[in-house]
Amino acid sequence: MPGSDRLPDEELRQVRRGAAIGAAEALRSSVQPPERGLGEDAVRRAVGLDEEDDRRVMSFPPHMRKLFRSIDEGEAEKLLALLALRQDTIDWIAEKNPRELKQLDGVVEFVSSSRTAAKVLMWVCGAAVSFVVGVAAFAKGGYDMLAIFRGTK
Repeated sequence: MPGSDRLPDEELRQVRRGAAIGAAEALRSSVQPPERGLGEDAVRRAVGLDEEDDRRVMSFPPHMRKLFRSIDEGEAEKLLALLALRQDTIDWIAEKNPRELKQLDGVVEFVSSSRTAAKVLMWVCGAAVSFVVGVAAFAKGGYDMLAIFRGTK
């Protein structure tokens, strides 16, 4: 069935939601709970921190802080889409080293340009066939007109 490898919009939303929930649960399990303080103590701790200070009221591990600083909203959507891939696809990609991933980028670019070239070639062939059929029809019509003027038809 053509197009069966694509998920319907609602099912894709559910997959993305499940991936986001799974990522949120992983974040919660890796986050250390903040020190509990009441009133002025908690405010003083929060206000006393500057942007360059790695200590936070809610302290994430360093690798998570680096990840959060490095992605914007669009990249987060892409990351969620990647997390929604089938597990065997994620495992296959995870096995690749950086050189193989760079080659994979080249393959994706080649396939994309090949599809574009195929579409252009399809239009050129369609136009050529239409031109040949049109010329044949015009020639037959011209031949019939000459036959009528000569009186042979």
